[in-house]
Amino acid sequence: MTITQLKYVLMVAEHKNFTKAAEKTFVTQPTLSMQIQKLEDELDILVFDRSTKPLRLTAVGQQIVEQARKIVNEANRMQDIVDQQKGYIGGDFKLGIIPTVMPTLLPMFLKAFTRKHPKVQLKIEELNTEECIQKLNEGNLDAAIAATPLANESILERVIYFEPFVAYITENHRLFSKKEITVDDLDLEDILLLEDGHCFRDGVINLCKASKINNIDKFQLESGSFETLIKLSNEGLGMTLLPYLHTLDIKDNEKKYLRHFKEPSPAREVSIIQHKSELKPQIIDALFNVISGIVRGAIAFQDVKIISPLNKK
Repeated sequence: MTITQLKYVLMVAEHKNFTKAAEKTFVTQPTLSMQIQKLEDELDILVFDRSTKPLRLTAVGQQIVEQARKIVNEANRMQDIVDQQKGYIGGDFKLGIIPTVMPTLLPMFLKAFTRKHPKVQLKIEELNTEECIQKLNEGNLDAAIAATPLANESILERVIYFEPFVAYITENHRLFSKKEITVDDLDLEDILLLEDGHCFRDGVINLCKASKINNIDKFQLESGSFETLIKLSNEGLGMTLLPYLHTLDIKDNEKKYLRHFKEPSPAREVSIIQHKSELKPQIIDALFNVISGIVRGAIAFQDVKIISPLNKK
């Protein structure tokens, strides 16, 4: 068997389709199919159940894929060792970023990173935290940027910055007259939240639980974006909480609605995360250095209290 055959198996397992896998590996579909067939013949097993659409792994095929992933990753490490020795920073790098970080952070660092490291071909996907962890474990991402801590044994976390929560409160809300607010002021019954699946939503809920407000059943309005939450708040439907970097792009006429928390301000921890196998460490270091350098100039907050993104329902 060959490393190439194992890579083809992994690609088919990911896309559950021979044609798509062939496109991704830049070979013809017959060539890819023939190589996988050779592997199956050599092992005297079937990796894929071809009678189903989409393709499914057989029971033994699942084990083969898991082992193939380890072998391919270890083979890739040989190139990483050489790159590190030569001080080379380049090649393809797949990065996942969670939706509540992507819109604000990506424009801040992307141009600077590509200018400083032009040989790195970044492939960036917007993924939720669970998708990032899954793809990291499968070897389909090199790293991700997400809210932490995640308490996942297979994932290494490297904190880039701490981002405070900021309240957005319009005139008709009970807290509008306050210059600063505290966690005890919060009530989930009048906080507009992101829809389920966003770790920032879970952070807000955990923040309110910390102040012994436990009823999370009465809120009704949820949205997939901070922009919509701001519009709903402007309509008098409640207050909302935003990540600090998002407030930097708030319209001038809306900045009067921003309220900071008294210190220590509740904040989320944002990290670059990777699988513990630590592939491509030189590119991860480069990303960390560029992002932390840029964000350090935008966030001056030091006295913060980290709110976990883990769902504690």
